Amino acid sequence: MSEMKPQILFVGTYTPRKCGIASFTGDLVHALQQLLRNEYDIRVCALDKKSEAGKYTSPVTMVMDGCRLNSCIAGAEAINNHPAVKLVCVEHEFGLFGGNIGEFALGFLSLLNKPFIIRFHTVLPDPDPERLKLIKSICLLADKVVVMTRHSQRLLIEHYGISANKLMIIPHGTHLIPPQFSASLRAAFHLENRKILTTFGLLSPNKGIETGIRAMTRIATQFPEAIYLILGRTHPNLVETEGEAYREYLQGLINEYQLHDNVRLVNDFIPTEQLLSYLALTDIYLFTSRDPNQAVSGTFLYAMSAGCAIISNDFVLAREMLDDETGIIINTGDDKTMAANAIYLLGNDQVRNNMGNLAFMKTRDTLWENVARKHALLFQQMIRQQAPLLQQNDQHVTP
Repeated sequence: MSEMKPQILFVGTYTPRKCGIASFTGDLVHALQQLLRNEYDIRVCALDKKSEAGKYTSPVTMVMDGCRLNSCIAGAEAINNHPAVKLVCVEHEFGLFGGNIGEFALGFLSLLNKPFIIRFHTVLPDPDPERLKLIKSICLLADKVVVMTRHSQRLLIEHYGISANKLMIIPHGTHLIPPQFSASLRAAFHLENRKILTTFGLLSPNKGIETGIRAMTRIATQFPEAIYLILGRTHPNLVETEGEAYREYLQGLINEYQLHDNVRLVNDFIPTEQLLSYLALTDIYLFTSRDPNQAVSGTFLYAMSAGCAIISNDFVLAREMLDDETGIIINTGDDKTMAANAIYLLGNDQVRNNMGNLAFMKTRDTLWENVARKHALLFQQMIRQQAPLLQQNDQHVTP
């Protein structure tokens, strides 16, 4: 019987669950499988209700309900008892684990006897004592703490007292968008001769989509051919509590402002390949989220990597990634300023195209294959530290 290949296990939401972290984990796991296929098995413990276990296939090998403490305990025991698992990588978001502020994550992690990395997708400033204690405890247990922005790193050092040596920045990945034949794509999406503005993501009131719709009342006056594409389903948690009230509110605004020809609600969770096609056609990407502390946004970075000019509400990642040449930052909810900047960019093709090209160039080191390589180097370093004899014959991944 051949020896089992060493395994790296990701703990996080995963496709087909429809959320941003599931998409993130899926893209990263796929890139790592390509890079490390001869060295490690990359597997996933999907965070979901046990009743949903039947919808998962490889590389998911187990399902754990982060909102049930018994499931977290059983999950830790199963991982500990699996001899092939050499390293665990945990995707952390407060809503993925139960308890008042997600403290079931600490229960799970405190029981793990495998080395683990934790990635914080959100780091909040000015934590209250309870959150401060929780995050410090998680970081103390972790072998490494990964964040995706310099801002998140600074918060963990200055607001949480985490040692800089414990932290590592690895950016959110982006996709290489191949050249697309614009005319055929526009015909496929019924967008011939249109100037296209786009927003993408799961819908909820915190996304502030109404700002973009109100901006379109002015944009459409100057550019009647302009169309605003709002791509994405309502967030499933919101559907459970409020149904489609927010989407109906947005549709009501479209009706009120008579924007039927200028705003299109696409009620679907757009697959990545189709999203990239939409972004390839987009003239301006509108980022309307109301959360100033949002640490990272895959949709924002995908728009940059697609070469879109971006007009964004003021938030952490925008301030870190955009400058006068790569995008425009406005006060949150200011539809008049959003409209004025969109009208300027739509009327000045050279300025808009230059802005998109510079945004594209700024994201070249965030391609998923590059992000995967940074992870691979970290994984191999940690595994060698834990079990040097096991790794003597491993092939080295060069940076």
